[in-house]
Amino acid sequence: MFREFSILALIPARSGSQGLPGKNIMNFGGKPLIQWSISAAKHANYIDDVLVSTDSHKIANIAKNAGATVPFFRPTELATGDASMIDVIKHVWENYFASDGKNFDYIVLLQPTSPLRDSSHIVLAIEYYFNNIKSEEDTLASVQKVDQKNGWLMESDLDTGYINFCFDLGLKNPQRQKLKPLFLPNGAIFIIKGSQIDAGIYHNHTIPFVMDKAISDDIDTIEDFKKAENAFKELNQK
Repeated sequence: MFREFSILALIPARSGSQGLPGKNIMNFGGKPLIQWSISAAKHANYIDDVLVSTDSHKIANIAKNAGATVPFFRPTELATGDASMIDVIKHVWENYFASDGKNFDYIVLLQPTSPLRDSSHIVLAIEYYFNNIKSEEDTLASVQKVDQKNGWLMESDLDTGYINFCFDLGLKNPQRQKLKPLFLPNGAIFIIKGSQIDAGIYHNHTIPFVMDKAISDDIDTIEDFKKAENAFKELNQK
């Protein structure tokens, strides 16, 4: 718990993956990829329980052996590539309860594809969230800083044929040095109040928790996997 609030760590791990089949249980650093997130959550202060949401018996067995709770299997409609993560979170929040029999106050979402995120980052994120929260609507998303030159990114408007600029066109002399700091979600840590799930994670009340780029690898492809393995080796050589 943090203060009087109960906190559930939720690790979503469906069996299907288009980018890298079976990635959640691939051997990473000597153990299944998902086990790194389970271990991080179990060793993090403030976390009351660790639940894995999956549709796979194999993933469930690995998760249970690692000390996570798998009280039920994810419904088929929530185990597809098109399924909404918000619906997955809501399904867990509505069907799994804290020790007092009530819904958990907060959900900390930890994707298993971020093995370099450890318990210390989770603790810092929770403390940062509660120290900066301004309303019940506030969520938290971990991010990494990106080069300011990305502020020049543009997108094509298919309807008009013109280009939409990401920076403020009101700037009289737009320069990289004048652009605001830019961040990219790294998928490692999300926090959301249970009663506010329907509002989603990303909105105008999302608090950014900045993490170092060196620990921000998010695995979706075999290239990502190899890159994260190299980063893991470098971190463990220090």
